[in-house]
Amino acid sequence: MNRSLVYRGLKHYFVIEFSQRPGALRDYLDNVLGSNDDITLFEYMKKSNKETGPALVGVELIDKKDLKPLLKKMDNIGLKYEILKKDSPLFRFLV
Repeated sequence: MNRSLVYRGLKHYFVIEFSQRPGALRDYLDNVLGSNDDITLFEYMKKSNKETGPALVGVELIDKKDLKPLLKKMDNIGLKYEILKKDSPLFRFLV
């Protein structure tokens, strides 16, 4: 099922730099995700003495056209992120 969603452009994986402050994930949920988007994976790597920390995030969309608005919202709020490409070792580990 997971591979099918990825193939159809409905599931995407990101490494996102989140601020290490209370409410950072809530801000992402409220300001970035659409009403039909769903987080299917969230692995946070907290690092001490840093202001930000990376998180591995899987997002499932209802329509593949929803990816561009999602990326635009992340850009608009200044999130640093990387889309995991299909040829990435981490991507192959996940799928």
